[in-house]
Amino acid sequence: MSTYIVLSTGGTGGHVYPALSLAAELKKQGFITELVTDTRGVVYQDSDYFDHVAVLNLPKARNVLGKIKQAFYILLQALNLALKFVRNRPSMVIGFGGYTSAPVILAAILLRIPTIIHEQNAVLGRVNRLMGLFARKIALGMPVTRYAKGEKTVFVGNPVRQVIVEAHKKTSSSEKIHLFVFGGSQGADLFGRVVPDAIALLPTTMQERLLIVHQGRDEIRDSILTAYDRTKVRVESLQPFFSDMPNRLAEADLIICRAGAMTVTEISVVGGTAIFIPLKIAMDNHQYWNVKPLVDADAAEMILETELTSQALADKLKELIESAELRQTRADKIRQFSVPNSVEKFIDLIKTELKGI
Repeated sequence: MSTYIVLSTGGTGGHVYPALSLAAELKKQGFITELVTDTRGVVYQDSDYFDHVAVLNLPKARNVLGKIKQAFYILLQALNLALKFVRNRPSMVIGFGGYTSAPVILAAILLRIPTIIHEQNAVLGRVNRLMGLFARKIALGMPVTRYAKGEKTVFVGNPVRQVIVEAHKKTSSSEKIHLFVFGGSQGADLFGRVVPDAIALLPTTMQERLLIVHQGRDEIRDSILTAYDRTKVRVESLQPFFSDMPNRLAEADLIICRAGAMTVTEISVVGGTAIFIPLKIAMDNHQYWNVKPLVDADAAEMILETELTSQALADKLKELIESAELRQTRADKIRQFSVPNSVEKFIDLIKTELKGI
């Protein structure tokens, strides 16, 4: 009889992608997998990753009343899931964070179903902090994670998609520099303003070497292109979303991006030369902590959002464009932070815990 594993996660890419990566290998090894996520997870209902996908609709907590309402819905959903698990009991529940995972873990706690929490960031999230008190293990995506201590913690790394592991860094010409700029919905507007202005401050000969791939919303596409038109760069692509991220990362000589856990992880696995700009409103400032060890090891650059100016970015770009040796050194160093076998390490942990039940 196949072992039944429930994976619970919020619907953002940072939570979902590790769950997808783990589920893909679990399925290969004969496990039955179910995903419990929010409404954004509907797109995975017909995927090959899961035998079943359950979608929870929890209200957002915008104020005190919203938090009370959300807490009520979490408890209600936990009871509903507990009834479901009584009829079809999972061998284990794995939570990847986000409020959607809270009722799933609560249901598992009520029925004494073994749980593992996975934290992607270098700061243990608030839901994971609470649920981790009852988990058998807390699997860490980053080797040093704030608020995560004790015998429960196990470093496994962040599971990445196989296409990322297999993405081979392209050898670029010494003449052209591929610059990839992306920041998600909360970084696109800022980067659309600052990056073209920073490039305009570079010497003309440097501008002419740059080939730009830039993520930007359709609503600001024209303004970004107009800003680039004032420079000598060539814009190869400007899109709101890139479905071929592994190739884009592999082709890039330079990357300007946010510092979400999976962004940092995937760049480390591919071996990218990056300038990270942490999102200043990120919960517990976790994006800063995600990238700080890399900066301390001289494996990457970081500019705080409060210090981000066109001149500050231009200075970083100039240094990296001038020196192919520095770009290669950074790429080599950042690879040392990667855990390309994180999926295997995670599954070993799952099997060990299942044996101990």
